[in-house]
Amino acid sequence: MKNKKLLAIVLLSLSFCFVCGVGYGEIKEYLLGTKAEKLEFELLKAKVSYMMFYPDSFLRVSYYYDETGWIAENFPAGVSTKDKIVVQIIDSRDVFSGKSGAMLLIEFRRQLLDATYFLELLVSDLENDIV
Repeated sequence: MKNKKLLAIVLLSLSFCFVCGVGYGEIKEYLLGTKAEKLEFELLKAKVSYMMFYPDSFLRVSYYYDETGWIAENFPAGVSTKDKIVVQIIDSRDVFSGKSGAMLLIEFRRQLLDATYFLELLVSDLENDIV
């Protein structure tokens, strides 16, 4: 009985060696995706983290990675969005209504800093990599 168990263990371990040898367990190159796809996934995780961190006060924030620069059409002349992360904030909770001048800028800067806090690990320069 002990010899059968020992034989079964040896045969099973040898079969695992052959399975690994023929390529099972390898990740196919097409499944890895492109840099843009990986970054889009990380941006989605950052959006979820932002919403979970501010469950009662989060705004509609969208993060986009502009690989080709096509989003620059929506910005004033001279703004380049190519290879940058674009942050779009929509005031869905009337946070900015009723404020003007300096108070509006202070509140917008605070909301922008809250939204971009979760992107710090993805970019090397917050001032230049985020539009």
